[in-house]
Amino acid sequence: MQWLITLDTDNDSITLCRLMNTFRRKGLKIATLAVSSRPGGYTLMAVVDSPESEVEHIFHLLRCTEGVQHVTYYQHEPSADASFLFVDSDSGTSSIAQILAAFPGSRLIFASHGKYLLEIPTEIRPRSVSVGPGEPAYLPFARVKTTRNVGSPELVGAQV
Repeated sequence: MQWLITLDTDNDSITLCRLMNTFRRKGLKIATLAVSSRPGGYTLMAVVDSPESEVEHIFHLLRCTEGVQHVTYYQHEPSADASFLFVDSDSGTSSIAQILAAFPGSRLIFASHGKYLLEIPTEIRPRSVSVGPGEPAYLPFARVKTTRNVGSPELVGAQV
């Protein structure tokens, strides 16, 4: 099953190394990975394959890892219940404007090297997103676990 994980860490790059080692040891198969710097640390976003039975254990392991400040797990959700959209685009910075225009009212959560995470308002959630040749790949997700207060903004290292 596909999951999207976002992690905020301190500014020690050793923390990122520990996270990569944890992913390897726990058998998470990384499909996409993006890292961006932010004031005071880094933000990592990864689309991974993992059995649902392992999610609880890995979530708690990640949130207890030294240097990790916040962890959020999103489950791949192809239905209308998905409120987050992961976009994998090879295009330049102009593509984010096109993506935001395609989903008006959406909020950019993460951006780094053509990888974007958007929070999509209920009224415009895509029923299905078709992808043509040369178009960005879209994956809908629903947030299932977080160490953040859900009511607070979740802006994690947006870098265009």
